[in-house]
Formats: sequence, C-alpha cells, structure tokens
Amino acid sequence: MLPSAPVRSEVYGLRLLAQPSGRRAVLVLIVAILAVFRVLQLAVLSHERMWAADFSYYWTAGSQLLHGLPIYSAEQLSGPYVPEDQSGFLYPPAFAVLMIPFAALFPTDPLAAGWLWAAIGAAIVVVSVWAVVRTEGLDRRFAWLPRPRWVWFVAAALFLPTVVAELSVGNVHLEILGLLSLAWLFVRRGDARGEWLAGAAVGAAALLKVFPGVLLLWFLATRRWRGAAGVIAGAGVLALLSLPFTGLQPWLDYPRVLANMGLVLDVHDSVSPTMWLTPVLGFDVARWLVTLAGVAVLMWATRARSTVVSFAIAVVVAVVIAPAVFHHYLAVLVLPLLLALSGGVAVWTVALSYFLMWGGQQPALGDWSWVLSRVPQTLGWIVLLVALALQRAAPEGADAEGREAEAPARRPGSEAAPA
Repeated sequence: MLPSAPVRSEVYGLRLLAQPSGRRAVLVLIVAILAVFRVLQLAVLSHERMWAADFSYYWTAGSQLLHGLPIYSAEQLSGPYVPEDQSGFLYPPAFAVLMIPFAALFPTDPLAAGWLWAAIGAAIVVVSVWAVVRTEGLDRRFAWLPRPRWVWFVAAALFLPTVVAELSVGNVHLEILGLLSLAWLFVRRGDARGEWLAGAAVGAAALLKVFPGVLLLWFLATRRWRGAAGVIAGAGVLALLSLPFTGLQPWLDYPRVLANMGLVLDVHDSVSPTMWLTPVLGFDVARWLVTLAGVAVLMWATRARSTVVSFAIAVVVAVVIAPAVFHHYLAVLVLPLLLALSGGVAVWTVALSYFLMWGGQQPALGDWSWVLSRVPQTLGWIVLLVALALQRAAPEGADAEGREAEAPARRPGSEAAPA
C-alpha cells in the first residue's frame, strides 16, 4: 500500500518519485545499470565453454561446403543419433550456404566469427523491435517513457536473458525473429504484394530452422492464399539458389537426417511441452499430442481472435511445439510480446510473462537447478499464450495506427482475412 499524499509530500525521495522527471531518472539509472551488467556478462560468457557453441556447427557446415565436403555425417545418415555434440549439421542445406562467408573470413577460428554473428543478431533485434514498435504505435501508447521511446523497448529485448543466451551460444533464433517480424510488417500492409512478401519471409525462416514453417497453416487458415504460396515459393527459390553451392545430394540427405534424429537426452534447460510430457507419455506420444494440440490452438485462434493476436499465437505455437525447445529459443517470443501489447493484452500480464523468462541457471541448487532453468521460462510462454488466447479484441479507443486492419482490404488486389 502506497503512503498517503501528505506522507509522500513530506518524504523527499517519495516526493521525487511522484514527479515524472523523478520516475524517468530512476528508469534511466536502472537501464544504465542493466546495460553495463549485460555487456560485462557477455564479455565473461565469451570465455566460457558454451561461447558460439551452436554457431560452431554452422561455421563447420560452411567450411565443409567451401572445401567440397559433405555437411551431414555418416552417423546421421546411418541410423538414429542423439542431436547433441553430434558430428554433422542439423539444418537445411541452404542455411549452410549462408555460413560460407564466415568460414572464408575466419578459416580457423569459429569463436572469433561468433562475435560477428552475435553483432548481426544484436543488430537484428534492434531493427526488428524498432520497426514493430513504430508500426504498432507502441511509442505513442507509452507516452510516459523518455524520448526516443523505442529505445526502451529495444533495451528490454536486449536485456532478456533468453536473448543474451542466444547471443552467447550463437544459434539462429534472432535471425528467425527478424524474418518473422518482417513477415508481420508485410502482413500488416494488407495488400497483395505485402502478403506475398510476408510468405516469402516465413519461407526463408523455414530454411534456417523447420519450425517457422508452421506459420504456413496460419496463412491457409486466414485465407491468405498469396501468403501461403509465398512461403512455398520463397523457400523453393532460396533452395534453388543454394544448389550451385550445395549440389543436390544434401537435399536428398536432409529428410533422412530429420527422420534419424533421436531424443534429446539433456533436458536441463528444455522448456518444450514435449519434453515435460515425455517421462509420463513417452517421446513419440508426447510429440504427436503436443503437435496436434498446438495446431488446434493455432487454427482456433485464426477464427476467434484478431489478426495481430492470432499471428502472435501462431508464432508462440510454432516455437514451443518443436520437440526440443531450450530457453534461448524463446528469444523469438520478443515479437509476440510486442504484438500482445499492440493487441490490447494487459501490460501487467505481458510484464509477468517477460520477467518469468528471466529465470536462469543456479548450479548451487545441484539436482534441483532445473527448477530455475526450466520452470520460470515455461511459465513465461504459457502466461503469454494464455493471455493472447483470452484477448478477444483491442480495447476501445486504442490508437488506430497501433492496431491491425481487419476490414476488407483497401487497396486494389488486396485481400483481408475475416476476423
């Protein structure tokens, strides 16, 4: 309970906090402290064993292509394998093509190349958040923030531990965040060209990792036929462009690599519902149950929720129905967190989801360390998904520029989905 007005007026510190300038000064101080902490943390992490651990696999695949060697190993092609510390690549061949410049620039040191990859990821976060915040009018909605207001949203994204972890291990989820943010911005245009480009962005994301391809169902369910075609065309064109570098054989091998992929054994940081249910139901049953439930939620959302909310739900579902989801995968959820604010979800609910994702590792807990490394992050995405599912429409009087257009398209040749 806050002190009464007379008490606040007599206490110097409380009197300052009651003034907008005082609250802004406190906010600036907190953000400055967090910024210094995260920079120092990243510097420390760069000397740890896990620095650029995932990126090293990408760099190796690019180096293999550069030297005319196979990117998938005999182990992956011969039978079931554990997708941890395995030899060989885990992703579509086109992604390995993107790694050729890194292998050429850093022919012997993937850890040094990891810094460049981290810088690219950080830049993508900045541009993506800036674009979504400006387009959705969130900078106008939160008028109490110091200008430029978009900077505070960017800071909040970069301070998220899942994003810091992603920068550290060098996975590809920040690139996927950028492509899905681009897809949303094109969807929001509401015209035929935007729909095609939105689909193409999702298709490109699906060539980095398979799970963004789930958004194809969103395009189909909302009757955005051009977007659905764009997913297929975008992925197909990029795959064809990669053939001179990869040849045909890796594309023939990749389905077998996926089919032979076994169960992840180390679930210490896993936030996947499949991994939570596997001890009870078994991996195969859990995987199919979660997949079917996720698809059902996605399809329902396209019928019962606004476009911005249904797209945010589709992104959350696409991330979490993957069989193995570790906490740094949740960096992609920066986009649905922003869209939740745009769609009218209560700020406190979004904040609760955001701060739950701050859970982390605590080795001092020993065998119980999973309580901090799995439970809060899992609750974080659950809170976000439930809040989005319960949000029927944007609030009355919301900024018109901060909401999606759901009426029939206003431009020639455009096509909008029914609410």
